Amino acid sequence: MIKQSLIFTFLFFQLLNSFSKNVDPVIVKDNSLWLGYFSHIKLKRNWAINSDIQFRTRNELKESSQVLIRSGLTYSINNKIEFTLGAAHFRFFINNNKTRGEWRPWQEIKIADQFGKIKFSNRFRLEQRFNELVRDDVPTQNYQFNWRFRHRIDLRVPLKKEKDNGNNLYALIGNELMINAGKNIRVNYFDQNRLYIGLNYEINKQMSVQLQYMHLWQLSSYAREMNFTNILRFNFYHTISI
Repeated sequence: MIKQSLIFTFLFFQLLNSFSKNVDPVIVKDNSLWLGYFSHIKLKRNWAINSDIQFRTRNELKESSQVLIRSGLTYSINNKIEFTLGAAHFRFFINNNKTRGEWRPWQEIKIADQFGKIKFSNRFRLEQRFNELVRDDVPTQNYQFNWRFRHRIDLRVPLKKEKDNGNNLYALIGNELMINAGKNIRVNYFDQNRLYIGLNYEINKQMSVQLQYMHLWQLSSYAREMNFTNILRFNFYHTISI
């Protein structure tokens, strides 16, 4: 499974290279803070609802960048494979007083496995993005559509002997690649890549906290800028059984 994931990522980077040969974007660097609350509500049998709420900044803490709410209905075939259908709404800050919107239905398959003590997850997500167009810094209430394909590899390694009742500490490392598609995509087939490392502390089986450093590089819509962003993430995870 790891071999197939690495091949998949390599092929997408080759695709990125083929589309960017004639593009020489300006590098724009930034620092950002992402805060998130993630809930996992267990329903009867193999069903669950996974949701998250996030707030993100740009220019360190000086400006708001995004807020989002996202939720999905998940069905687990077994303890390794699950499918999710979901939707999300984003607000992107044009300035401190104005935002534009995005509506985003999405579908994913997640495959989890374990090799010795190392826990591995492989996630494929398909998104349908309806982004509100902006003219002269004013939202127009007109939307432009494109597809986006996402692939994430995530490894979790215990840093001490695991306990059934919690109080567990894990090291995290992962990478997620995002590729655009659709008739409105002409240059920026490569959207972004997120490489991250972090620590996850499992307080108990219902709650855990996560500290993460992420390096994000993203190509602008017209391939004129490549954004390099250093991101500090704080996430809280909450499992609820019904």
